Amino acid sequence: MASLFDLVDHYTYAFFLQGKTDIALLGWLIPINDLIITIVVAILAIKVVRPKLRWIRINFPRPIGLWQITAILFMLYVWLTAIAEKDGVANKYASLLLIMYLIIIVVCATGFINFVKSSQQTQRQQQIIDKYQAQIANANQLNQQYNEIRRERHDTRNMLLSVQGYIRDHKDKEAEKLLATFLQNDTVEKHYSEIDNALDKIKISGLHNLVKEKAYKIVEKGIPFSFEINAEIDELPGSEIKIARIIGILMDNAIEATFKQAKPYIQFALLKHSPEVYELVIANSIEQKLNINTALKFEHSTKEGHQGIGLSNVTQLVENDDHYSFSAEVKDKVIMMTCFIQGK
Repeated sequence: MASLFDLVDHYTYAFFLQGKTDIALLGWLIPINDLIITIVVAILAIKVVRPKLRWIRINFPRPIGLWQITAILFMLYVWLTAIAEKDGVANKYASLLLIMYLIIIVVCATGFINFVKSSQQTQRQQQIIDKYQAQIANANQLNQQYNEIRRERHDTRNMLLSVQGYIRDHKDKEAEKLLATFLQNDTVEKHYSEIDNALDKIKISGLHNLVKEKAYKIVEKGIPFSFEINAEIDELPGSEIKIARIIGILMDNAIEATFKQAKPYIQFALLKHSPEVYELVIANSIEQKLNINTALKFEHSTKEGHQGIGLSNVTQLVENDDHYSFSAEVKDKVIMMTCFIQGK
């Protein structure tokens, strides 16, 4: 700006004031031109520089190198100006000084561009390092989860072997006590007549106990619950383990989704349409919007840290198995999950 003012003042004097007798009257041209230059530069600064200031503050919070370059070039400018004024050559060599000032500006701009490129390269390298470290952290977390699963599977196998021993020796109470310890529930007999009456229609012992435990849990949490089984069921097509996993996942998800809702609701229905066609329906209320396509994606979970068992696990269980077909839909703040069980 100082260099620009000097040039404007010099050429204003050379073209309009030099040799004039009424210089006192025309002298106002110099401050007017300086004011015009100031206004033009200020407008350009507001339009061009101001939007970049935030970007500069974010990307170059401590531009030490840039300030060093600026300080050196500013001292060079002051030195040239002082020498020119002292020796009285400012007017005689104005063009040469202009070239020198332009060189200073070019050098300053080049230094700034190099500084920006260097800083951006450093940032890209840091981003690559951060991404690599994040991948390592995720790999370590997956490895830890895998080890935990292996330990849990090992413990489960040992527990089942112990239960098998009690069953072979016809020690039902000991087996039940061991299972209760492992499952962290009590062995006290509880009865909810509406659920018990409906469950009497399920003649498959393992499935009967699973649904009973989940239904009792819903009732004890105070969640309104609708329960329906329309006919006696003593056999289901497909794998009993797989249907138990499907029911367990869907009911656990329903309980977790409704536990903190203001107006929760869960519905369970196991319907027999024919000896070879059965329909399992589990529905629950939802308060927040849910994209069902996203919910069915692999490893998707709405729980913090994505550690819940999502609907995608059910789709994987029924995939490529003709005994099962699974679908889910959201309507009127209710998610309804339906699994058809069919075949011999």
